[in-house]
Amino acid sequence: MELYNDERFNNWLNKIRETEVDAEKAESFAVFDQMVEDFVVACLNIIKAVRNREIKKNEGINEIEKMNELLNTKVDFGDEIKNEFFEFTKEGLRAVLKSFRYYLDGKSSRKDFAALLKDAVNKEKSGNLEGALDLIAKMGVKILKGERLPEDLEIPEDSIILNWLDGIDAINTTLILSEIDVANASEE
Repeated sequence: MELYNDERFNNWLNKIRETEVDAEKAESFAVFDQMVEDFVVACLNIIKAVRNREIKKNEGINEIEKMNELLNTKVDFGDEIKNEFFEFTKEGLRAVLKSFRYYLDGKSSRKDFAALLKDAVNKEKSGNLEGALDLIAKMGVKILKGERLPEDLEIPEDSIILNWLDGIDAINTTLILSEIDVANASEE
């Protein structure tokens, strides 16, 4: 069972190529958010397939690893703004995938969101980007386990952590929207 493939990824690359991106119009960047949301939904489907015993946990982890490999694809859109935003988006996706991987591995943290973020900022300042990403991914695990991302987090400016938090926020938003969809469906 393949839940995300090269073709799906390449479809997003083509959508980005076809999209007219204008730095003055925030809505023109929606394609990047939609790509992240699609990754999140695919990962949620992997977890669902593992829970429903359609695939084994290690198969789910392999699916996430394959998705992670896609992020190593070198892409040049011939547009500096698109290239830059794609790099930001890929960092957010790395945080998404690491969160889902940790969730499947059972790796989580008892620390609250603010403490994890503070520790991640300190790790980034000391040059330990992998350690910082690990901590941000554990924020994603907390969300996957039912917690909600606080709105009052002190988010650092000019930091790679900001890109990772975009991915974590996408997990949070997708789960909230799916709860709203379920509630609306049950009311009908």
